[in-house]
Amino acid sequence: MRRSKIFPRAEKGKTMIVSEYIKGLKNNYVRIRELSLPDERKYQYCIMKRGGISGFLPFEIRYIDTDAYMYYDITSKQNISTLYSKKPLDRKWIGDFYAAMKKVKNEAVRFLLDPSNIIWNPSNVYRDLTSGQFSFLYVPYLDDNNGMSEMMDFILEHVDYSDEELVKCIYSVAEQYKTSGDIYLSEKVFLDIEGIKIDPENTDVSVSDDVMEKDPEMKDVPENTDKNDRTLDDIYENAEKIGNGFKGIGERPLHLKPTAKDNDKKKRQQNVGKSMGLFSFIKRAKERDAFLRDEYGYGNELEGMGAVAEELLYSDRENEDSQEGTLYLDISEEEKKIRMESETGALLYVFDGDSCIIGKKEAEADLVIDDAGVSRMHARVFLKDGDYYLEDLNSTNGTFKNGLKLKPYEQKKLERGDEIKIATRRIFFR
Repeated sequence: MRRSKIFPRAEKGKTMIVSEYIKGLKNNYVRIRELSLPDERKYQYCIMKRGGISGFLPFEIRYIDTDAYMYYDITSKQNISTLYSKKPLDRKWIGDFYAAMKKVKNEAVRFLLDPSNIIWNPSNVYRDLTSGQFSFLYVPYLDDNNGMSEMMDFILEHVDYSDEELVKCIYSVAEQYKTSGDIYLSEKVFLDIEGIKIDPENTDVSVSDDVMEKDPEMKDVPENTDKNDRTLDDIYENAEKIGNGFKGIGERPLHLKPTAKDNDKKKRQQNVGKSMGLFSFIKRAKERDAFLRDEYGYGNELEGMGAVAEELLYSDRENEDSQEGTLYLDISEEEKKIRMESETGALLYVFDGDSCIIGKKEAEADLVIDDAGVSRMHARVFLKDGDYYLEDLNSTNGTFKNGLKLKPYEQKKLERGDEIKIATRRIFFR
């Protein structure tokens, strides 16, 4: 089973928290093992098990042998690390993401949850492929790195470098976060992002309706109060007043708003500072961006990403002689590259050091399979350390390599001649 680390660093003496993907009969999950048996009577566990908090993945605790696991339902969702591995992050995406960040932090505080327990690592932030809504993991009583520095790195690396104003804004956000930490993220970052949400060539706000729609759970806000005018500081203050009203004499008061002291603690836990400066990082990222655009058509939807078959992946063997209209590429021995073929030998995709996402959603997939049993983003074939690997992308019906089913996000090394089965379709890796 493939395990992906949520937190790159752990304090000395602590066990590194890891996540793993589990496929159930009807649903897919990401689960995190508790370092000790949880006291489910505590408030954060109770409120998360109750569910219904907008922006958070559904949560439950299960016990296996002597271990306790937190299960999060990720059915029909894709982590953004995979979803945007080959696509630049434009103004709309940045606006949508920071709007979702503000909304989920507000929700956490409204329910007396600590926003610093939200996980921001790109491999554990999910987006619904239909609605576009972001979903986040909340780990109760987290005392470790929440992955925000990894998210900042991800945005810096994938931002659309053709938009200079956007790049300047993202660079400024990263610099201020590096200096001020969570204090900056409590409110000011959202004001800074406001300036780039509107495209200079389009007066329409870029943030999508599904992220900014009104939350029905906010019905308890007085009618004479404009929710959009309520700052996160106001919400912190009101939530602390409510929470402290339930505290007994001598009990430690509830504290939610980040302070300079909290920020110093976070800096000790997180690997915010990098060995190379941000100017150097952006320079290298720009060079990488230019190379990908020139070589692979990066950011141009399906153009230049490989050969997509115009025929069905399956054809009746008895009718092969009548397929005179199908074009087969004649590749000489010296020009032969790693490729994928259909069962009938039709060329589907040619690799040139890149990766290929297989699915039925044309906007996301490099190899499109029009089949009801195929997920929007079903599987991925990619190059790692000189070898090609097959990875299931949390598909509904699973991905098979030589008859063996892969678990969600499990990676298996491919050899020439291996069979890849996607739903009822067979593809051969040559």
